[in-house]
Amino acid sequence: MSLRAMGASPGGEDVANPRKRRKRADVESGVARQHGACATCRKLKVKCDFPDGEGLGVCSRCHRLQLTCLRETKFWTNTDEAAMRTELTIVKLERALEDVLEKLNMPALDLYASEAMISSGQPPALTRPHSPEPAEHVREASPGPLNCLMEATQLSGMRSQLRRVQQRRKGGMRRRDHDLVSKGIITVEEAETLLDIFKKTHSQHLYSASVPAESTIETIRTSSTVLFTAIMLVVASHIPGKEELHETCHSMFRGLVSSVMFDRFHSLDDIRGLCIAAFWQPYLCWKLTGLSIRMATELNLHHAFYEVTHDQSLTESQRTECLEKARLWHLLVLLDHQSSVTYGRPSITSETRHAKDFAPFLASEHATSADAMLTAQITCCSIMSRAFDHFGLEPKRTMLDDDGTVMVLTRFVEEIRVWKEKWLWWPTAGSIDDPPRNIKVQHEFCYLVLHSLALRGRPLDRIADLPFSLRPLALKAVEAAHDVLQHFIDHPGYREAMVALPLYLPSMIAYAVVFLLKLANRWHALGISINPSTTTIPLIESIIRLLRGCKAGKNHMVFSMASGFERMLNQLRHAHAAGAINGHARTSSSYAALKPGGRAPATPMSILELAGTDASACAPTQVDFTMQQIAPQSSSLSNYDDWSLQDLDFWSVSMGYDLLGPSGQGLPLLDFSLG
Repeated sequence: MSLRAMGASPGGEDVANPRKRRKRADVESGVARQHGACATCRKLKVKCDFPDGEGLGVCSRCHRLQLTCLRETKFWTNTDEAAMRTELTIVKLERALEDVLEKLNMPALDLYASEAMISSGQPPALTRPHSPEPAEHVREASPGPLNCLMEATQLSGMRSQLRRVQQRRKGGMRRRDHDLVSKGIITVEEAETLLDIFKKTHSQHLYSASVPAESTIETIRTSSTVLFTAIMLVVASHIPGKEELHETCHSMFRGLVSSVMFDRFHSLDDIRGLCIAAFWQPYLCWKLTGLSIRMATELNLHHAFYEVTHDQSLTESQRTECLEKARLWHLLVLLDHQSSVTYGRPSITSETRHAKDFAPFLASEHATSADAMLTAQITCCSIMSRAFDHFGLEPKRTMLDDDGTVMVLTRFVEEIRVWKEKWLWWPTAGSIDDPPRNIKVQHEFCYLVLHSLALRGRPLDRIADLPFSLRPLALKAVEAAHDVLQHFIDHPGYREAMVALPLYLPSMIAYAVVFLLKLANRWHALGISINPSTTTIPLIESIIRLLRGCKAGKNHMVFSMASGFERMLNQLRHAHAAGAINGHARTSSSYAALKPGGRAPATPMSILELAGTDASACAPTQVDFTMQQIAPQSSSLSNYDDWSLQDLDFWSVSMGYDLLGPSGQGLPLLDFSLG
């Protein structure tokens, strides 16, 4: 084969073209290659030789003529390496610019980007992929799997990051041009008024994780648009005449949440704003609870308590920052466990060390009385969570009647009693506005929830079959439900504070009322001698008057609760009237006629029916349902279909927010509904 043929073949190309072979080698190795001649010799087209023979230094001609010997260097690099080099340069510039902005006390670099309130559905860009936060430079012997992945790929954008302390106060500047004040929806003066109301009536329910007392609208708007909008949203729903503002805030807040959840950087006030909305907005509570906890764990807020109590190397500023993180995390834990109890769903957070090792922290100089009350609520919710872990959250799971099961429930009840006695006399409790009131109602509500487990999953028409070993528990549940309602009536401060109470407290009322009305006409079969007509019904009437007397926006849930309770009483009255006309034998069909297209249940054992002759004979006192109507109802009975009490399962763990919230996911424009 000829040499030309070999050069033309793929295998002989390198032999025939050594220049191409060298070029390919340079590309693969990524080394730089220089021209053989300098610029002066190449221009004159003369021979250019080097004394060292390696092509380094100055050529012989330029050295002899004392000329500047210039040679062009060509980098044979591939596109990926060139992009990587450019990217590293940009990262260095970003770091340098961030340091300059921090020294000048100016907003962070990413805040200068002009973004819309609701971004498009594009995936988030991986900004600063090779620049992890300073805290991440600490080498760990056993980092988490995702940390290992980010260390290998250098893609720190796979998780959110917490802004530096100097930049958190300016976290809301990026969206400030799109907030309620900038759009002219409210003025600064109106916003200041709403903020003052929040501080006076709502802030105390956030304990030590609340908005600082010295904060203003200007500082909050600069810190976090989410926090600012959440405060306006909550307070607007509690003021008469602010319904339109509430709807506008609701729409803007949902858009903000949709945008913020994909942000790379977050501030503590962003999470605080989500937490505030979750505490007071029933139609946003569950989703915001999960989102805020996920964001907080991404930012390692759950590590803060350990750092505060065990890390002695912290400076004063670092300790203050860790305290803020720890308090916010504990508030999220409380929100999570309260939502878990009221919704009857598993909690996200487990029992924290703070619920066990709180004594050294509360004894330290950094703890306040608000920290003590927050800890008290967390420890109580931890007991309830452990109880549900043992007995389960399934609505159809019935409690066993053996001595071992009853003994376990008794131990949880005893834990709640010990908790009450402990925190009623805690040294720092006296500095909080009436803390015994909150401790006592929490104690009664826990008694109700725990003892009502004996009735869970048992149909109404077979409630008389409850095992005798569980009947004392049913009696205690009925007594606790009365105590919960009596507690809210006996304290006159609740009339003023009812509107601003977090959802967890009104959910106690809702659950106690529904619990009693479902069982009132049947508990005589369990040997319970409480007379509903003289004890239960007047108590519920007082609760309705308490709710009706509140001053709030028409969309507030207290009015929905009052309307719902009135419906139930009206249903009882209509059922009684139908039974009196048609006789006991036709009680079931009479009730069905009250509902369009209704059908009589197979077993006439609804609470809306009168007790039968045999049942009345067994009852200690004849129940009288001839009470006067509490308030006129504009709607006909046909509109009450969604508040039927015909459910076969007597008890469901879901007890609070599902009752307080509307049937849909929007604003509570409709009346009270279970749908």
